Amino acid sequence: MQPSQTPGRVLLPLGLAVTFSLFGDLTLYAVLVTQLQVVALSLGAVGIMLGVNRLIRIPANPLGGMLLDRFGRRRLFVLGMLFGVASTLGYSEARGFWPFLFTRLLWGLAWTLINVGGLTMIVDITTPANRGRLTGMYNTWVLLGLGIGPLVGGYLVDTIGFRSAMLVNAAMGATGLLVALVAIPETRPLSQADPSTTDRADVSPRRLGDWRGPLRVLAGRSDLLAVVTLHAIVEFSALGVVLSTFSLLLQQRFGAGINLGGQFVGIATAAGFLLGVRALLAGAIGPVAGHVSDVWVGRWPVITGALILGVAAFGLLAFSYSFWPVVSGLALSAVSSGAALAILAALLGDMAPPGRQGIAMGAYATAGDIGAAAGPFLAFALINLMPLSWVYVLCAAFFLLGQGLLMWVQRREPTGQVARE
Repeated sequence: MQPSQTPGRVLLPLGLAVTFSLFGDLTLYAVLVTQLQVVALSLGAVGIMLGVNRLIRIPANPLGGMLLDRFGRRRLFVLGMLFGVASTLGYSEARGFWPFLFTRLLWGLAWTLINVGGLTMIVDITTPANRGRLTGMYNTWVLLGLGIGPLVGGYLVDTIGFRSAMLVNAAMGATGLLVALVAIPETRPLSQADPSTTDRADVSPRRLGDWRGPLRVLAGRSDLLAVVTLHAIVEFSALGVVLSTFSLLLQQRFGAGINLGGQFVGIATAAGFLLGVRALLAGAIGPVAGHVSDVWVGRWPVITGALILGVAAFGLLAFSYSFWPVVSGLALSAVSSGAALAILAALLGDMAPPGRQGIAMGAYATAGDIGAAAGPFLAFALINLMPLSWVYVLCAAFFLLGQGLLMWVQRREPTGQVARE
């Protein structure tokens, strides 16, 4: 990190830019299943569109991490913001499978540069003593976008239509791009910017396409492998499946809308509002969980509690047919994923070898994107074979498997401390 920089100097503009970048993408999760005629897509194609942006990030994240270590953080983050604005403008015009697919692939590349870059900046400006809290605060900004995006987007789609709503979202993304251009500094440590002190085995131009870099970071580290696997589980279940199927869940159980206190609320508006509140709740939990892990109990016990809450959340979503129990399940899911994602990212920061923070975060993001990309694909494929409730039961089973993995790692690391290189 440059000597004049402080965490607040970086975190505030970084968080604002990330929040604004997410409006278009999250509106799609809330409303795309209700806009099939507008965009000329089938229900099966919705699962592809909501997952393919993550699918492309699986190969893109490691490469993005290497580029961040090679060329620095700021310029690639700004490029990602520019791609994000272009993709959201594309949503307003695309009609049919292939044009819409292109816009989703472009957003996938955008989010690789934005998210891996943002996480790497947080590692740059933090230490193990404050990383949990500040990673939680970064996740709060991300989840603020996840909250406000579908909330505003769902309302706009119901009032001014899908295409006009996406133009508004593109304007918000452009605001974030302006913030990034004006206010986000370069955070790569000066020692790593010096070619004489940087380990260039993974970041030299001739090795940027070498996929062994992330594998070398993971090799022989059961604790690090557990972190990236748990990240994949949380992204698959709590984000990939819940975000892509929740509007369908409401539609199946409550019809065209929900009657709340005599007021009829459309499904798009209700889904957008509830997913927005879910994201805000998850964002509020992140810094609290991070502080607890920094100061009191450590990282692993917080993750254990998050996994247990996740099992309970999916049980409620699977078997509740009244409105408020469904909302309770969504709220528990928010607490579970908000705590887990904050602590898992902090753990990765604790374990990242010096000079390879970008590569480590690229591997971490890739694991999450594998899970998140599989979520919509698998959920919409299974819906044709079984009730949606059983998809949520499958998610609960994955959380139980994650808890078993956590117990296995704790037996290998009896002190509960994360190994550091």
